[in-house]
Amino acid sequence: MHAKKTQLLQQNIDDPLDSTRVFNAEHGDQIPLVLVPQGRSCLSCYYHIPSGVNTIVHICGSDGYPDGLAPPGIQMCKPWYNHVAYMVTQQSCTYNAPVKSCPTKDNVMVDCELTLVFAIGPNPADVKKFVYNLGALKFNEFLAAECEEAIRQLIRVTPLSDVYELRGSSSVHVQNVLKVLDEKFKEFGVTFSKAAITDVVLNNELRKILQGTTEFRTKIRELDKEHEHNMKLITYDFQRNLSEKERLYDRRLQDIEADINVALVNRKKEVVNAESRREVAVTKQQETAAVNKKRAESELNVAQAKAEQENAKLLAVATSNAESARIKVDKETEVAIFESEQLIKVAENKATALKTEAKAEGDAAESLKVIREHNLEMAKLEVQESIAKRAKIVISGDQGDALINSILDKELLTSQISLNYK
Repeated sequence: MHAKKTQLLQQNIDDPLDSTRVFNAEHGDQIPLVLVPQGRSCLSCYYHIPSGVNTIVHICGSDGYPDGLAPPGIQMCKPWYNHVAYMVTQQSCTYNAPVKSCPTKDNVMVDCELTLVFAIGPNPADVKKFVYNLGALKFNEFLAAECEEAIRQLIRVTPLSDVYELRGSSSVHVQNVLKVLDEKFKEFGVTFSKAAITDVVLNNELRKILQGTTEFRTKIRELDKEHEHNMKLITYDFQRNLSEKERLYDRRLQDIEADINVALVNRKKEVVNAESRREVAVTKQQETAAVNKKRAESELNVAQAKAEQENAKLLAVATSNAESARIKVDKETEVAIFESEQLIKVAENKATALKTEAKAEGDAAESLKVIREHNLEMAKLEVQESIAKRAKIVISGDQGDALINSILDKELLTSQISLNYK
């Protein structure tokens, strides 16, 4: 930490050509900003203006170049009252402003040092504003006061634990100080390009306390980082295991899908094979059915032919048997008819005799009517019994009806009697 503030000077020189050497020389805690060369001799007819500096030339006390600065080089045939009045550095200057016993927010005294980098110009109007309106000495006093005030205000709002955090140029508060100084000195042609707090000094006891606090915080950060690292390792292991399990799961899914696809293909093959076998079996069965059908049709034809033959044989036998039976029946019928006619005649004769006898008896006695009727009825029944005992008698036609009417009375004919003859 610097013991003193940087002093900004206005220095006198003998020859304008010495300006570059003076600006580049080491002056310790002093920085010459403006050089004032000695006046020219009355016999001088020229003078030199070096390059690398901003030069203001006066002619009889007035500005020789109102719109700009004097150009570098040798100026020939110039009277003695045409001379170099001021020479301003073009370099960026570093200003150190140590401030002692600055109270913090905790009312702890600390020493702080602010370092500024500034330049004058390079606009000629800004250079002339600095020389004519401010000057090096006033700028030195003004800048020292502003820096001390800014540093004290900055330290005052900062707690002791955060004082060391102000070091450097990245702090927002330091940048605010830079902006304030730049705005205040802009009207005088001075521009500030950088500001930084280079050092903060505490007493030994406070330094040890803050050092212990810092070490403790460092250990906490290290432990946090170690914990974070361990958590990352755990997370990494978890993610790796999870990825392996996911890959295994995906591989198993792929295997299952492959097995499913193979099974589907095999099923399709089995379906195709089954269809082909079914078609072959159907074809064979159709062929077998066709053969069996042909065989059955041929057997049917043979059976029909045989049946027709057997039918013809049976029909011939039945026809012959029927014819022989018809002839036999006709003969028997004729015999029965003849016998019946004879019986009818016998019955008619008996009936006539009986009628005659009955008439005689009727005439004779009314009282014998019942007995006669009974006898007549018994006679009819005997005739019927005799006719019925004879087998294979067919009674038909008008003669048969007349026979029956003569034998039976109307009550027997009208009664419900069914006779089946074979």
